[in-house]
Amino acid sequence: MRILILANKDIASNLALNTLFQTMRGQHQFQVLLSSSVGKNTINKPQCLLDLAFFEQSLFNQILFPALQHNPSTAASKHLSFNQFKILGIQVSDIHSINCQAGINQVNEFSPELIVSIRFGLILQSAVIEIPKFGVINLHSGELPTYRGVMATFRAMQQNVTECGTTLHYINDNGIDSGEIISISKQTLDYQRSYLYNTLSLYETGINDVVNAISKIEKSEKCESYSADSQGNYFSFPCEQELIDFQQRGHKLYEYRDVVDIAQNYY
Repeated sequence: MRILILANKDIASNLALNTLFQTMRGQHQFQVLLSSSVGKNTINKPQCLLDLAFFEQSLFNQILFPALQHNPSTAASKHLSFNQFKILGIQVSDIHSINCQAGINQVNEFSPELIVSIRFGLILQSAVIEIPKFGVINLHSGELPTYRGVMATFRAMQQNVTECGTTLHYINDNGIDSGEIISISKQTLDYQRSYLYNTLSLYETGINDVVNAISKIEKSEKCESYSADSQGNYFSFPCEQELIDFQQRGHKLYEYRDVVDIAQNYY
């Protein structure tokens, strides 16, 4: 099956794709299109969100991943950078606008039978959604419909709940995180660790749900799904006061040991 992956150029997407390709290597033909950010790029983001973006994106894309390109032991490393997926025969390209004619053409060139979205930063319109005959599925890093939008794990920690999770669902229109639900996986939140750690921890089970869905679609062309009981809640990025309250309650957006833990996957 020809599967187009729409992902974001961040460490969470990279870890997720490494897990996916390691699990399904050689079973399907993959191609990847990468957005550069998720959610609206507000001009005046609080500094701690800019710092978080550095840890999620710049540190790896601009420092760690280029270093991997020049490391002779890279071939034996556990995980690959985005550019190194070509070792697996997977083409990876950036995309800045997917719903314009150029973006539609870029998708059509691969002729995908299925599109899988993981943290993709652009909202799909019908012209793209209608291209793959098996549809579009999205892995959302939050439990739907409770946590629609961005930084769902932050909202779960903010509300002091015991679990966070991922939701795999169909994308049928341009509604945000509103399609029929295929599966939900949950895990216990670790309040001794950061938002970033808890978010990254979601993707092992989340990708397992993606793998299972791909296998079902390959066999029967459709996954069983159901509509959510409510519209739930839509969350944008937290404001500065919410971030201050989060920190005052002893929670952390990121820790330096998160970076050490992640980097060990690549060397």
